Amino acid sequence: MSTLKYDLPGISSVGLDLIALLNSPETTVKQIAAQAKLDPVIYGNLVACANSPMYQGVHPSLDILTSLVRLGQREIKRIVYQVVLRGAFFHESTELNVLLRRIWLQSLTANVFMQRLVSMTPEAYTLDHEEIELLGCLGLIHNLGYVVLLANYRDRFLKFFEAHADLPLSDFFDREYAWFDDHDHFSAGRAVLSHWNFPRCAWEIVGQYHCPNSEFQGIYPQLHSLLRLSRHVIMMTEYNFHPRIPADYWLHGTDLPAVELDFETLIQDVRDTVLRVEGAFR
Repeated sequence: MSTLKYDLPGISSVGLDLIALLNSPETTVKQIAAQAKLDPVIYGNLVACANSPMYQGVHPSLDILTSLVRLGQREIKRIVYQVVLRGAFFHESTELNVLLRRIWLQSLTANVFMQRLVSMTPEAYTLDHEEIELLGCLGLIHNLGYVVLLANYRDRFLKFFEAHADLPLSDFFDREYAWFDDHDHFSAGRAVLSHWNFPRCAWEIVGQYHCPNSEFQGIYPQLHSLLRLSRHVIMMTEYNFHPRIPADYWLHGTDLPAVELDFETLIQDVRDTVLRVEGAFR
Protein backbone atom coordinates (compact mmCIF):
# COMPACT_ATOMS: atom_id res chain seq x y z
CA MET A 1 0.00 0.00 0.00
CA SER A 2 1.46 3.35 -1.05
CA THR A 3 1.94 6.18 1.43
CA LEU A 4 -0.68 8.92 1.31
CA LYS A 5 0.04 12.58 1.76
CA TYR A 6 -2.17 14.53 4.15
CA ASP A 7 -1.54 18.09 3.00
CA LEU A 8 -5.11 19.16 2.21
CA PRO A 9 -5.04 22.56 0.47
CA GLY A 10 -8.42 23.71 1.80
CA ILE A 11 -7.42 23.36 5.45
CA SER A 12 -5.21 26.07 6.94
CA SER A 13 -2.38 25.26 9.30
CA VAL A 14 -4.05 27.61 11.79
CA GLY A 15 -7.23 25.55 11.65
CA LEU A 16 -5.37 22.28 12.08
CA ASP A 17 -3.45 23.65 15.06
CA LEU A 18 -6.71 24.83 16.59
CA ILE A 19 -8.29 21.39 16.17
CA ALA A 20 -5.22 19.87 17.86
CA LEU A 21 -5.64 22.29 20.77
CA LEU A 22 -9.32 21.40 21.10
CA ASN A 23 -8.42 17.69 21.21
CA SER A 24 -5.97 18.24 24.08
CA PRO A 25 -7.33 18.16 27.65
CA GLU A 26 -4.52 20.47 28.82
CA THR A 27 -5.52 23.35 26.52
CA THR A 28 -6.60 26.62 28.13
CA VAL A 29 -9.19 29.12 26.88
CA LYS A 30 -6.40 31.68 26.42
CA GLN A 31 -4.54 29.31 24.10
CA ILE A 32 -7.69 28.74 22.04
CA ALA A 33 -8.29 32.50 21.88
CA ALA A 34 -4.73 33.21 20.74
CA GLN A 35 -4.96 30.60 17.97
CA ALA A 36 -8.46 31.67 16.83
CA LYS A 37 -7.24 35.26 16.38
CA LEU A 38 -4.87 34.05 13.67
CA ASP A 39 -7.73 33.06 11.34
CA PRO A 40 -10.24 35.86 10.54
CA VAL A 41 -12.94 33.41 9.42
CA ILE A 42 -12.76 31.30 12.58
CA TYR A 43 -12.53 34.41 14.76
CA GLY A 44 -15.51 36.00 13.01
CA ASN A 45 -17.70 32.93 13.32
CA LEU A 46 -16.94 32.48 17.02
CA VAL A 47 -17.64 36.13 17.84
CA ALA A 48 -20.76 36.23 15.67
CA CYS A 49 -22.21 33.15 17.35
CA ALA A 50 -21.38 34.48 20.82
CA ASN A 51 -23.26 37.68 19.96
CA SER A 52 -26.30 35.86 18.61
CA PRO A 53 -29.57 36.01 20.62
CA MET A 54 -28.89 32.56 22.07
CA TYR A 55 -25.64 33.59 23.77
CA GLN A 56 -25.46 37.37 23.89
CA GLY A 57 -24.89 38.96 27.28
CA VAL A 58 -25.87 42.45 28.34
CA HIS A 59 -23.54 44.05 25.80
CA PRO A 60 -22.24 42.86 22.42
CA SER A 61 -18.54 42.11 22.46
CA LEU A 62 -15.78 41.63 19.90
CA ASP A 63 -13.45 40.21 22.53
CA ILE A 64 -12.54 36.62 21.69
CA LEU A 65 -12.07 35.54 25.32
CA THR A 66 -15.51 36.84 26.24
CA SER A 67 -16.95 35.04 23.23
CA LEU A 68 -15.32 31.73 24.13
CA VAL A 69 -16.56 31.89 27.72
CA ARG A 70 -20.11 32.57 26.53
CA LEU A 71 -20.05 29.68 24.07
CA GLY A 72 -18.50 26.91 26.15
CA GLN A 73 -16.23 24.09 24.99
CA ARG A 74 -18.77 22.04 23.07
CA GLU A 75 -20.11 24.97 21.04
CA ILE A 76 -16.56 26.18 20.33
CA LYS A 77 -15.71 22.77 18.91
CA ARG A 78 -18.84 22.70 16.77
CA ILE A 79 -18.08 26.08 15.20
CA VAL A 80 -14.37 25.41 14.68
CA TYR A 81 -14.95 21.99 13.11
CA GLN A 82 -17.61 23.35 10.77
CA VAL A 83 -15.49 26.30 9.64
CA VAL A 84 -12.20 24.42 9.30
CA LEU A 85 -13.52 21.23 7.72
CA ARG A 86 -15.85 23.06 5.34
CA GLY A 87 -12.73 24.61 3.83
CA ALA A 88 -11.44 21.15 2.96
CA PHE A 89 -14.45 20.53 0.73
CA PHE A 90 -13.65 23.35 -1.68
CA HIS A 91 -11.71 23.32 -4.94
CA GLU A 92 -10.85 25.96 -7.52
CA SER A 93 -12.09 23.63 -10.27
CA THR A 94 -15.82 24.16 -10.77
CA GLU A 95 -16.51 20.48 -11.50
CA LEU A 96 -14.60 19.27 -8.46
CA ASN A 97 -16.10 21.97 -6.29
CA VAL A 98 -19.64 20.85 -7.17
CA LEU A 99 -18.71 17.28 -6.24
CA LEU A 100 -17.01 18.25 -2.98
CA ARG A 101 -19.93 20.44 -1.95
CA ARG A 102 -22.27 17.47 -2.31
CA ILE A 103 -19.99 15.40 -0.08
CA TRP A 104 -19.80 18.24 2.45
CA LEU A 105 -23.59 18.66 2.61
CA GLN A 106 -24.01 14.94 3.21
CA SER A 107 -21.42 15.13 5.99
CA LEU A 108 -23.03 18.17 7.60
CA THR A 109 -26.47 16.54 7.39
CA ALA A 110 -25.15 13.39 9.07
CA ASN A 111 -23.67 15.49 11.85
CA VAL A 112 -26.89 17.40 12.45
CA PHE A 113 -29.04 14.26 12.29
CA MET A 114 -26.97 12.36 14.85
CA GLN A 115 -27.12 15.20 17.35
CA ARG A 116 -30.82 15.80 16.81
CA LEU A 117 -31.66 12.11 17.21
CA VAL A 118 -29.78 11.83 20.51
CA SER A 119 -31.37 15.01 21.87
CA MET A 120 -34.86 13.83 20.85
CA THR A 121 -34.44 10.31 22.29
CA PRO A 122 -32.17 10.60 25.34
CA GLU A 123 -33.64 7.40 26.74
CA ALA A 124 -32.32 5.45 23.76
CA TYR A 125 -28.66 6.44 24.04
CA THR A 126 -26.43 6.45 27.10
CA LEU A 127 -23.27 8.27 26.06
CA ASP A 128 -20.23 9.03 28.18
CA HIS A 129 -18.30 12.31 28.00
CA GLU A 130 -15.96 11.20 25.21
CA GLU A 131 -18.86 9.88 23.14
CA ILE A 132 -20.72 13.18 23.51
CA GLU A 133 -17.60 15.08 22.42
CA LEU A 134 -17.20 12.80 19.38
CA LEU A 135 -20.89 13.10 18.54
CA GLY A 136 -20.30 16.80 17.91
CA CYS A 137 -17.97 16.20 14.96
CA LEU A 138 -18.31 12.58 13.77
CA GLY A 139 -20.62 13.36 10.89
CA LEU A 140 -18.39 16.19 9.70
CA ILE A 141 -15.27 14.01 9.55
CA HIS A 142 -16.67 10.71 8.30
CA ASN A 143 -16.23 11.58 4.60
CA LEU A 144 -12.89 13.38 5.01
CA GLY A 145 -11.13 10.48 3.29
CA TYR A 146 -12.50 11.71 -0.04
CA VAL A 147 -10.50 14.92 0.31
CA VAL A 148 -7.41 12.80 0.98
CA LEU A 149 -8.09 10.74 -2.15
CA LEU A 150 -8.49 13.92 -4.19
CA ALA A 151 -5.18 15.29 -2.87
CA ASN A 152 -3.41 12.08 -3.86
CA TYR A 153 -5.26 11.10 -7.05
CA ARG A 154 -6.27 14.39 -8.63
CA ASP A 155 -6.25 12.97 -12.16
CA ARG A 156 -8.50 9.99 -11.32
CA PHE A 157 -10.86 11.46 -8.75
CA LEU A 158 -13.63 12.96 -10.88
CA LYS A 159 -13.53 10.08 -13.36
CA PHE A 160 -14.29 7.61 -10.59
CA PHE A 161 -17.61 9.23 -9.72
CA GLU A 162 -18.57 9.74 -13.34
CA ALA A 163 -17.97 6.06 -14.09
CA HIS A 164 -19.56 4.45 -11.01
CA ALA A 165 -22.50 6.63 -9.93
CA ASP A 166 -25.08 3.95 -10.80
CA LEU A 167 -23.48 1.02 -9.00
CA PRO A 168 -25.04 -0.54 -5.89
CA LEU A 169 -23.33 0.74 -2.76
CA SER A 170 -21.34 -2.40 -1.97
CA ASP A 171 -19.95 -2.49 -5.53
CA PHE A 172 -19.30 1.25 -5.44
CA PHE A 173 -17.16 0.90 -2.33
CA ASP A 174 -15.34 -2.13 -3.77
CA ARG A 175 -14.52 -0.16 -6.91
CA GLU A 176 -13.26 2.73 -4.77
CA TYR A 177 -10.68 0.44 -3.21
CA ALA A 178 -9.51 -0.88 -6.58
CA TRP A 179 -9.58 2.49 -8.36
CA PHE A 180 -7.41 4.28 -5.79
CA ASP A 181 -4.64 1.68 -5.40
CA ASP A 182 -6.03 -0.22 -2.41
CA HIS A 183 -7.27 2.93 -0.68
CA ASP A 184 -10.85 3.99 -0.17
CA HIS A 185 -12.37 6.92 1.69
CA PHE A 186 -12.75 4.73 4.80
CA SER A 187 -9.06 3.84 5.05
CA ALA A 188 -7.95 7.30 3.90
CA GLY A 189 -10.19 8.96 6.50
CA ARG A 190 -8.89 6.69 9.23
CA ALA A 191 -5.30 7.44 8.21
CA VAL A 192 -5.63 11.24 8.09
CA LEU A 193 -7.41 11.40 11.46
CA SER A 194 -4.71 9.26 13.02
CA HIS A 195 -2.08 11.50 11.39
CA TRP A 196 -3.81 14.57 12.87
CA ASN A 197 -3.81 12.98 16.35
CA PHE A 198 -7.58 12.60 16.63
CA PRO A 199 -8.55 10.20 19.41
CA ARG A 200 -8.48 6.55 18.38
CA CYS A 201 -12.24 6.19 18.89
CA ALA A 202 -12.82 8.72 16.07
CA TRP A 203 -10.79 6.99 13.41
CA GLU A 204 -12.04 3.55 14.48
CA ILE A 205 -15.56 4.56 13.45
CA VAL A 206 -14.59 6.54 10.34
CA GLY A 207 -12.53 3.62 9.05
CA GLN A 208 -15.27 1.05 9.68
CA TYR A 209 -18.64 2.74 9.29
CA HIS A 210 -19.32 0.62 6.19
CA CYS A 211 -19.12 -2.53 8.38
CA PRO A 212 -22.15 -3.94 10.22
CA ASN A 213 -22.04 -3.66 13.99
CA SER A 214 -21.17 -7.34 14.36
CA GLU A 215 -17.88 -6.68 12.52
CA PHE A 216 -17.07 -3.30 14.09
CA GLN A 217 -13.89 -3.30 16.14
CA GLY A 218 -14.01 -0.24 18.34
CA ILE A 219 -15.08 1.03 21.73
CA TYR A 220 -18.21 2.97 20.71
CA PRO A 221 -20.64 0.75 18.79
CA GLN A 222 -23.54 3.11 19.63
CA LEU A 223 -21.92 5.94 17.68
CA HIS A 224 -21.05 3.52 14.89
CA SER A 225 -24.73 2.60 14.58
CA LEU A 226 -25.81 6.22 14.88
CA LEU A 227 -23.63 7.17 11.93
CA ARG A 228 -24.97 4.29 9.85
CA LEU A 229 -28.55 5.22 10.75
CA SER A 230 -27.88 8.81 9.74
CA ARG A 231 -26.66 7.58 6.36
CA HIS A 232 -29.87 5.59 5.90
CA VAL A 233 -32.03 8.62 6.64
CA ILE A 234 -29.95 10.84 4.36
CA MET A 235 -30.74 8.50 1.46
CA MET A 236 -34.29 9.85 1.74
CA THR A 237 -33.18 13.47 1.32
CA GLU A 238 -31.69 15.72 -1.33
CA TYR A 239 -28.42 15.71 0.62
CA ASN A 240 -27.59 12.13 -0.32
CA PHE A 241 -24.32 11.85 -2.23
CA HIS A 242 -23.67 8.11 -2.59
CA PRO A 243 -25.75 5.69 -4.68
CA ARG A 244 -29.19 4.88 -3.23
CA ILE A 245 -29.16 1.18 -4.13
CA PRO A 246 -30.12 -0.87 -2.19
CA ALA A 247 -32.37 1.43 -0.17
CA ASP A 248 -31.85 -0.56 3.05
CA TYR A 249 -28.07 -0.88 2.72
CA TRP A 250 -27.27 1.04 5.92
CA LEU A 251 -29.88 -0.78 8.01
CA HIS A 252 -28.24 -4.21 7.69
CA GLY A 253 -26.22 -4.84 10.83
CA THR A 254 -27.20 -1.51 12.39
CA ASP A 255 -28.60 -1.44 15.93
CA LEU A 256 -31.71 0.75 15.92
CA PRO A 257 -33.03 2.73 18.91
CA ALA A 258 -35.92 0.99 20.68
CA VAL A 259 -38.15 4.07 20.45
CA GLU A 260 -40.77 5.35 18.06
CA LEU A 261 -39.43 8.08 15.81
CA ASP A 262 -41.26 10.74 13.81
CA PHE A 263 -38.81 10.69 10.92
CA GLU A 264 -40.80 13.20 8.87
CA THR A 265 -40.52 15.85 11.58
CA LEU A 266 -36.92 14.93 12.33
CA ILE A 267 -35.85 15.16 8.68
CA GLN A 268 -37.51 18.56 8.27
CA ASP A 269 -35.78 19.81 11.40
CA VAL A 270 -32.44 18.55 10.06
CA ARG A 271 -33.07 20.22 6.68
CA ASP A 272 -33.85 23.55 8.36
CA THR A 273 -30.70 23.34 10.48
CA VAL A 274 -28.45 22.47 7.53
CA LEU A 275 -29.83 25.44 5.57
CA ARG A 276 -29.27 27.72 8.56
CA VAL A 277 -25.69 26.54 9.06
CA GLU A 278 -24.82 26.89 5.39
CA GLY A 279 -26.53 30.27 5.24
CA ALA A 280 -24.19 31.55 7.93
CA PHE A 281 -21.25 31.10 5.54
CA ARG A 282 -22.68 33.28 2.79
